[in-house]
Amino acid sequence: MSGGLISEVAAGLVVPRPEGWEQLDAPADSVVLAHPPVPEGHFRPNLVLRRSESDSVSLPRLSTAALAGTLVLPGTHIISNELWHQQLDPQGALVEGRQQRFVRVAEGQVVCVDRWLFSDCGGSLEATASYALEQHAGMRPLFEDMVFQMRRAAPVAAAPAAAAPAAAGAPASPAGPEPRLDQAASRLLQTAAEDLAPLRAEQRHRVSGQIIGPESLSLLLSMANRDALGRFDAAGAGESAAQLQALGVLDGRRLTPSGREFVQPLRGLQAQFTVSAVGPDGSTGMDAWLGAGSALVAAGPSASGLQSTVMPSGSCELLCIDAAALPVFLAKWLPLVPAWTAGQYPLRLSGDLFERRLNGGSNVEAPVGLGEAEARMWAQPWVGWNVEHVHSGRKLGWVTAGDAGPFLATADPRNGGVALEPEPAAAVWDTLVNFILAAAQGAFDPR
Repeated sequence: MSGGLISEVAAGLVVPRPEGWEQLDAPADSVVLAHPPVPEGHFRPNLVLRRSESDSVSLPRLSTAALAGTLVLPGTHIISNELWHQQLDPQGALVEGRQQRFVRVAEGQVVCVDRWLFSDCGGSLEATASYALEQHAGMRPLFEDMVFQMRRAAPVAAAPAAAAPAAAGAPASPAGPEPRLDQAASRLLQTAAEDLAPLRAEQRHRVSGQIIGPESLSLLLSMANRDALGRFDAAGAGESAAQLQALGVLDGRRLTPSGREFVQPLRGLQAQFTVSAVGPDGSTGMDAWLGAGSALVAAGPSASGLQSTVMPSGSCELLCIDAAALPVFLAKWLPLVPAWTAGQYPLRLSGDLFERRLNGGSNVEAPVGLGEAEARMWAQPWVGWNVEHVHSGRKLGWVTAGDAGPFLATADPRNGGVALEPEPAAAVWDTLVNFILAAAQGAFDPR
């Protein structure tokens, strides 16, 4: 974007607008700013600002209603719900709000949505930014800067304006009782923090692909450069070939159109990833091959569902998805979901203690002198996981600690152990998206 940001006054707000962007027609209580027109088939990024002038609604209730309204949208995964503070009134104090992030897969598009919510005596204010996953690197920081510079232009009027039509992902009515709070997080963050545990439980991974055995997967991968099995291959892998036939991948010895879709990423391979996860219930993992605009995924049981999985031992979930949907599948599989992080970190552990805690659960004795936040994190169920780009060997690792959220895991140069630092789920998502897109574009190729 050239020319910086231009201030627009609309709906009682001073709204920054990049040069060349358009303000579209909208109801009186709304502002819609849209990216310059894009070619057909591409997503047009936009920012929708909506103001509701009503009785005061608590921020936890407004936030919970917004999350509940989003959760019912098909193809949607909520990634984060974080504290957000900014100065809405000129020369005014900082106002507490919420920044929520979710992603939708619909009509062949993977759309990322960032939403900011504010509630005060004048009603509520919502800003919703939407952009395609491929636009993530440029649009996400731009929208964040636009919202952060937004200010009220005048006191909120007493009479409500005409109601705006509900936008996709708009919050449900915040009517009803106050939501349950996360008492520990509220105390640590020194604010009323809504309980996010039900949201995490609702977003557990659900198997949607084909279930395939290890031998059948190996046979499928061996067809990366051929359309049919040889006679000796078919004779020596009868059960595996039969399973591929039952799944509609083979017709006799030849690949079906569905089978060719599965091997297409292998034939145009741009990047391969492995994901490993371990916790007290065991270990699991997934492999992903990305190429030719799609991704082949072979995933074991989700790390959050090892005890309840009905997947046969050694089998995996096989599916072919759009390349842009790979980060979304990973976020659901892990799962990457909203949680409150707080405390004085990093938590530094010796390599031996880290391994024992990861594999032995919270019954492993905690280090002496932990603060309240660190003790809370220690008591949560841990899942350690990493994502590796196979060709370059580049690897990123985290620990997800239940209610305490994700923690970036890095080598600690002080003692040769591991340092764990809290990283909001939205930041983990940003890192994963950038890592996968960069690898697919060849940024990690050592040649």
